[in-house]
Amino acid sequence: MEDLKKASVEELEKKAEEIRKILIETVSKNGGHLAPNLGVVELTLCLHKVFDFTKDKLLFDVGHQAYVHKILTDRGERFSTLRQRYGIGPFMDPKESSYDPYISGHAGTALSAGAGIAMADPDRKVVVVVGDASISNGHSLEALNNMSGKLKNLIIILNDNEMSIGKNVGSLSKFFGKLMVSEKYMNLRDDIKNIISKLRIVNRVSSTLERVEFSVKNFFLPLSILESFGLKFLGVLDGHNINELLETFEKVKEMEGPIFIHIKTQKGKGYSFAEKDKEKFHGIAPFNMETGATTSKLKTYSSIFGEEMVKLGEEDENIYTISAGMVKGTGLGEFFQKFENRAIDVGIAEGHAVTFAGGLASMGKKPYVAIYSTFMQRGFSQLIHDISIQKLPVRFIIDRAGIVGEDGKTHNGLYDISMFTTIPNYTVIAPTTSQELVDALEISKDFNSGPLVIRIPRENEFFIENDEKLQIGKWKEIKKGKKNLFIATGSMLKEILNIDEELKERGIDGTIVSAGSIKPFDEKYLIDNLEKYDNIFVLEEAYEINSFGSSILDFVNNNGIDKKIYKIGIATPIIPHGKRDELLKEFGLRGENLIKRIEEKIDAVKK
Repeated sequence: MEDLKKASVEELEKKAEEIRKILIETVSKNGGHLAPNLGVVELTLCLHKVFDFTKDKLLFDVGHQAYVHKILTDRGERFSTLRQRYGIGPFMDPKESSYDPYISGHAGTALSAGAGIAMADPDRKVVVVVGDASISNGHSLEALNNMSGKLKNLIIILNDNEMSIGKNVGSLSKFFGKLMVSEKYMNLRDDIKNIISKLRIVNRVSSTLERVEFSVKNFFLPLSILESFGLKFLGVLDGHNINELLETFEKVKEMEGPIFIHIKTQKGKGYSFAEKDKEKFHGIAPFNMETGATTSKLKTYSSIFGEEMVKLGEEDENIYTISAGMVKGTGLGEFFQKFENRAIDVGIAEGHAVTFAGGLASMGKKPYVAIYSTFMQRGFSQLIHDISIQKLPVRFIIDRAGIVGEDGKTHNGLYDISMFTTIPNYTVIAPTTSQELVDALEISKDFNSGPLVIRIPRENEFFIENDEKLQIGKWKEIKKGKKNLFIATGSMLKEILNIDEELKERGIDGTIVSAGSIKPFDEKYLIDNLEKYDNIFVLEEAYEINSFGSSILDFVNNNGIDKKIYKIGIATPIIPHGKRDELLKEFGLRGENLIKRIEEKIDAVKK
């Protein structure tokens, strides 16, 4: 671990430059969250200088801000392996290091976890760094509401890298923030409270004093309303001024909390391309350091969705799109530019996004909710209570379904099929080709039979010649064969077609079916065709438990069909980080390992 305790301000400034170079070089090769980490370099250095995180605890919300923390702790020498298989992970993870007290891949977890840690170990300082987007998450607000003044060892730092603070307000806030953190102010405040508590007219005097203090501080510090939660509010501090940060942290370390510190940082600081395009460099694929350009020019399923939504939006003014803090990631950038009044980014508030869309649908509008699979889990209750029960025609675009790759265990989209096949009234489509995605969106615009789910992978487009149009409840035979039946949904059609020739060479022939419609599935096809085959395989890029394959297995059992169904999916829900290609191979959904899984099932039957 880096020893910063004796470092001077000048040495810390030099260290900050070195770390920024490491961040830019590493992320340019491996991809990752560059802009957020460039913004917290000085903040993280100062925290490590003032606090002892071999004893104290440091949590980040979200954990993608923790790259600098990783460099400064026991992972500095291996930081070049960031996001690579068996390398440093993308987020905080206690299995990776004792310096990471809690996993943090999703927003909104750190305040609640930090409060629990602080209560369990009151003799240690617990520092939680929260982003300005994360603080508005419902989970975070619930945590703030329950902290009160009980957690004396809790320090919350708001890393504000987006909020606009005007020059005058900023100057006044900075001046008053320094006053509030000074010893004279804190001693005076405590002395006054002690005096008042000894008087018999406590209620009258204290309420008047509190009103005056509240009014004055709100004039200078709009966020000081947090003191009504029992938090001592300090700020606004310059997150890149090492002198100011050190002075504040040294004093805060000796204060009783809970304490809330508002710090202003510049996202992407130190790299001009990231400063200019913060959203692009928030989470980015490998790029050219000299130009800031990424290399891939191929269309993705997300970009195809975005293009089609612009076309649909031009045709129908009742179409609305909703994002939960991932406008460009889901391909909706152009729609948001063209149709401002019908494009809503609710921020990190997936539950609200779902119910809000329900409200729109109840008034005859056509809402499309585009959210990554891993984050859609956060709206599970609303999907049931607010959408399913009322059978509202909300369109859900589940992006990043299946294995996502370098973002790892907290971001893989493995539960959405289980969710939506379980909840009543949902129609679920997993397009097997890019053309089927276009077909699904065309179907969706006038779909009024209840909520509709369209599931797409983090993958470049795939298409086949003369592809028939997608139909809900119907499957398509792509290739006819004997003995074996391969029913593939979503991305797995491409995978089984890619190994078809090799399977033949090994004596395994079969019919390949494109099963884009998951719910309802093609019951007639199953009844008419299962008896023709010795082995039936259902292939999906999802968790095997309560899967598409499970639905087919239930149907077969319930209809008295004497056939064994082999599920080829993901056996474990915990998939680590690494390149998507190598993870698909490692977990038996691509190439040679997929062939082996099929061979093993057939060999087991022969024996």
